[in-house]
Amino acid sequence: MQRRQRIGRLGGYKWLIIVVIAVVLIGFDLLSDNASIVNRGMVVGLAIDSGGDLIELAAQVILPGSEGASSGGNDFMIFTSSGETMQDAIEKLSVSMGIKASLAHCTLVILGEDLLRTKCESTLKHLIRSPYFADNTLLVAALGKAKDVLAAKVPINDAASYHMQRMMQGVQREAGVNICTVKDYFANYYYIGGANYMPMAVVEDCEFSPTGPDKNGEEGAQLLDLSRTLVLTREGYGFVLDHDASRGLSFVKGRLNDGTLIFTADCSEERDVVVLDSKCTLSVKSENEVTAKVKVKVKRNDLPTAQKGMIVNALSERERERIRESVRGQIIACFEEGQKQDIDVFHLGEHIYRKYGEEWRKNQNKLYIRNIKFDAQIELAVK
Repeated sequence: MQRRQRIGRLGGYKWLIIVVIAVVLIGFDLLSDNASIVNRGMVVGLAIDSGGDLIELAAQVILPGSEGASSGGNDFMIFTSSGETMQDAIEKLSVSMGIKASLAHCTLVILGEDLLRTKCESTLKHLIRSPYFADNTLLVAALGKAKDVLAAKVPINDAASYHMQRMMQGVQREAGVNICTVKDYFANYYYIGGANYMPMAVVEDCEFSPTGPDKNGEEGAQLLDLSRTLVLTREGYGFVLDHDASRGLSFVKGRLNDGTLIFTADCSEERDVVVLDSKCTLSVKSENEVTAKVKVKVKRNDLPTAQKGMIVNALSERERERIRESVRGQIIACFEEGQKQDIDVFHLGEHIYRKYGEEWRKNQNKLYIRNIKFDAQIELAVK
């Protein structure tokens, strides 16, 4: 009996020792991976470029000011590094900064044009698989060097990365900016055809003269234009959609629910209406025929006329038709650009597959988009 009690106590001690060792090991692991915030460099924006055989990084980092973050005393600095792979370049970024580079707050990644043409797939796969980047990290393509976009002298905000994030959140629905996150890219990658898209950032110079007691009349500010969209395939860089075609993509994706539509009025003058809401459904007619049915709700952007005390709709039927043609033209322009490049921008193949199943997928080839007849029907409601 006593022997059994001794064995029971020894067994209890054994499990107690195992638990203590596990807690110690886990605690040390957490401490080693979670350095003090003072010893971390908070990366808020990352630019990735191709430098020949190397990957070049530029990171916009928060430098806490002497007055503290609560008083708005933070400054920003750009650190650079390069390596043969993304992981190598990220590790060297910490060396360049002198402290550990923390990417947990990096919600914007800018990809350079050369990188998208040469190392697109491997770089984006690293962003998807890496534990450092969140699923909602925004992806932006640069016209030229990504580092130049990150270093733009934006007059509205000290940090270009913060400014771009606010732009995409603020004008996505009204300007037709087709935002893309790491999660979006991953989902689109596995659609039939593998077409992807992301906004393209273009740096433009502007005149800027700051005023106030602490300003020295600095000039040479820059603006960031996100009205164009880069279309990619699984292999990388595809082509660029202009402003109108980008809005056409937004209509089909149901993302354009604000802003204005310009049309020619009966008086031959340009007028506009406000977009209140837009929805799109893709209707598959046959194995090679798809129609986009778009419902657009708009509001007159001018005062309605009055006749004999009655309010009269300011839009004639001819003007309504011009608005419908304007929307249809933007959508068709987007599709035709993709069809020329053999890229299924609207993921039409995915919708055909859902209706006709595996047999269609077995028989279709990579260039199925060439044979698809596509049209857009616009239903307009004026409030």
